Amino acid sequence: MSTYPQRLTSARWTATAGLLAAAALATAGVSFDHADRDLRRQAAEQTAARTTRIHDPLHAVSLDKVRATGVVPAAFAARIDADLDGLDPTAKKETFLKITLPLVARENARIRRERHHVAGKAADVPEYIWEKYKVAVGDLTTLRRRVDVVPASMVLAQAALESGWGTSRFARKANNLFGTRTYDPDAPGLSPEKAVGFKVVKYADLSEGVGHYLLNLNTHPAYLDFRRARAKMRALGRDPDARHLATRLTQYSEIPNTYSTILNQIIENEKLEAFDGVRLVDEG
Repeated sequence: MSTYPQRLTSARWTATAGLLAAAALATAGVSFDHADRDLRRQAAEQTAARTTRIHDPLHAVSLDKVRATGVVPAAFAARIDADLDGLDPTAKKETFLKITLPLVARENARIRRERHHVAGKAADVPEYIWEKYKVAVGDLTTLRRRVDVVPASMVLAQAALESGWGTSRFARKANNLFGTRTYDPDAPGLSPEKAVGFKVVKYADLSEGVGHYLLNLNTHPAYLDFRRARAKMRALGRDPDARHLATRLTQYSEIPNTYSTILNQIIENEKLEAFDGVRLVDEG
């Protein structure tokens, strides 16, 4: 058997020859341009960024496109893991709206389907709707007043105000964007500082929190005036008006005299009324 090393393959020889040539040139004082290496690295980073965006459902949500088309992609965030305070104010607000708007659209879509069921005879209304909206079977007047959508602009404004645009402890740790409280000692929740006898409800995900908030507005005795005002708009052939309905939420906040003014400022400043009536892309 030969004691000589096996012959180098063509590819290995070429690579070895290249390294030897480079070493010889370097010894001779020739330097090399590594711009191509930097360009390759930049291309790889851009590809990785594009891949991340493709797999990020929120990337599909363009607020300008939603305003123009009236539809929003079905990108449903379960929770807010990121610290939105790390973004600049504009990016923080846009990200929060991208998170919240599809959830609001989905919950209002569910309410529209339920509203379709209550448009006919009482006997045709599914039993679960009477129970869900806490209405005695047969009382269609009350049921129709309760089973109705809430303008997205008002929902978004309240969520932004109550959660600090998604940055509050309750938004991040309890999936609660609206500061919804519970007085049930056995219910899951987080205790605010100086809280007496109540907790802020902890939800399984953001969607559950949005759904509970809407159901609360549509059933709780404190918001009867809100529901009556909405029903009056319907009777006049008008869609619910967020700015007017916001004035009927004085019992929602501990600052009743200025609460609606703040909500309407948010609606106006962020042009949220463009989202009223927004539907999911695949909603029939």
